[in-house]
Amino acid sequence: MVKAMQGRRAQGGFTYLMLIWWVAISGVMLAALADNWSHAMRRQREAELVFRGEQIRKAIEAYHQVVAPGGASQWPTQLEDLLEDRRGPVVMRHLRRLWPDPITGERTWGLVKEGAGIKGVYSNSPARPLAAPEGVGQYKLWLFVVSNG
Repeated sequence: MVKAMQGRRAQGGFTYLMLIWWVAISGVMLAALADNWSHAMRRQREAELVFRGEQIRKAIEAYHQVVAPGGASQWPTQLEDLLEDRRGPVVMRHLRRLWPDPITGERTWGLVKEGAGIKGVYSNSPARPLAAPEGVGQYKLWLFVVSNG
């Protein structure tokens, strides 16, 4: 009877030890998975930044190419001007909607201005990008600007 009790205690200790190892290994694996998931989400937000920034840049360029009454090209004075361009007889929509900055999640973008007009946008985030163009060490230095005109 004594030997049977000792066998059960030893077996119970082994099961407890295996359970602790399983919890520890699961914790390490979940931490690695969370890190990988976080990295993938950052890559996705960065790709969305490029898409949205380029769409806004193209809309600003299209707005500038439309000759306003009086014969001069103008830059938009606010991003909302890209949604409804009422400078001519027909309302033009250079952009369907104003997206929030995917990096900060806020509705405001940093604006690259020339005088009172807007020539481009950038994210307001000071964080370091994963895969940015050469010489860009922060998201707020990654500019989406109309190059000509």
